[in-house]
Amino acid sequence: MILHHSPSKTDSVNLPAILAKSLALPVFILIFLIHRLAFALDVILFPLLKNVSIKKPLFIVGLPRSGTTTAHRLMASHTELYTSMPLWELLFAPALCQKYLIWGLYQADAAIGGPALKAINWIEVKLAAILDNIHPTGLTDPEEDYLGLLPFDGCFLRVLIFPFAKSTWALGDFSSLPVAKRQRLITAYRGLVQRHLKFRGEDKRLLSKNPSFTKWVIHLAKTFPDAGFVGMYRDLEQVVPSQLSSIHSGLQIFGYSAKDPRIVKKFVTLLKHYEDEMKEYEANLGSRMLPLDFKAIAGKPEKAVEALYEHFYLPKRNNLDAARLSNLLAETKAYRSRHSYSLRDFGLEVQDLKSPLTLPLVNSAGA
Repeated sequence: MILHHSPSKTDSVNLPAILAKSLALPVFILIFLIHRLAFALDVILFPLLKNVSIKKPLFIVGLPRSGTTTAHRLMASHTELYTSMPLWELLFAPALCQKYLIWGLYQADAAIGGPALKAINWIEVKLAAILDNIHPTGLTDPEEDYLGLLPFDGCFLRVLIFPFAKSTWALGDFSSLPVAKRQRLITAYRGLVQRHLKFRGEDKRLLSKNPSFTKWVIHLAKTFPDAGFVGMYRDLEQVVPSQLSSIHSGLQIFGYSAKDPRIVKKFVTLLKHYEDEMKEYEANLGSRMLPLDFKAIAGKPEKAVEALYEHFYLPKRNNLDAARLSNLLAETKAYRSRHSYSLRDFGLEVQDLKSPLTLPLVNSAGA
């Protein structure tokens, strides 16, 4: 059963966490202001940006830690057809004017031998060593594009800093947000996609992977009427401890713990909602959604990719993209995660995941 814990006045003061919050919030506010200014400049500099069409995007959603990243990277290797937002765009250049600015700086750096790029690559290697066992990524890798919604307070990653805020879990649930904010976030996301396509090529199709968009699917389906969806599944017995384990270090930076029963309870409820929603989407979206199990993408990734291409009637790859896929398939089959976790690490038993949902994730009583 889920253990109970109440904060005590005698709890020790976590000075590193206080310092992390004190530094993070001003930095986030500064980044927020810079990005919002850049978005405003886009309206002036690129008046035709709103006319960029978004054709047949493919959204990979579903339970986190269920093979969404693997599916995303396998499909993203079809570079002739798809484009995904890399990490550097999402963090440093969500606006179109920022993309062109950074691209210009890159070209200037390359002209003098690339000293800045070499320094960035060195830092990236050091950081990758920390994250490699949980979520390996790099600045040029395709990443979850909800990160581009940070300037709009639309990214559920805020849970690391505000895990007990009702507004955080309303964002995770999405349907609990006010209608006006939901519409603002959908509009902001559409704008992000248009900027990306304008920069990468308007002939491309967007490939997006966001487990946090699982609660957005109906809204995305209406906003992008020709979109397809891949719904990833995995047993909650594996998903819950894996997800909690993956955010534990991030929470610790800000003085929290993924083992806190209050946080555990919220994530269990959220992930149960994801599982229930996925079943409804399958029924309501019909052929627009393809369900895919973790065992399929992890055990026989080539068959999973084949199923995707057949279901969505995707064109064949050129020779270069076929070679990229072949290499990634070999890496996927050889990969063995060193990320270890169990339900009991978080005070849970299997029966805690079996009880049906009786309450919403967010209610009038608060988080």
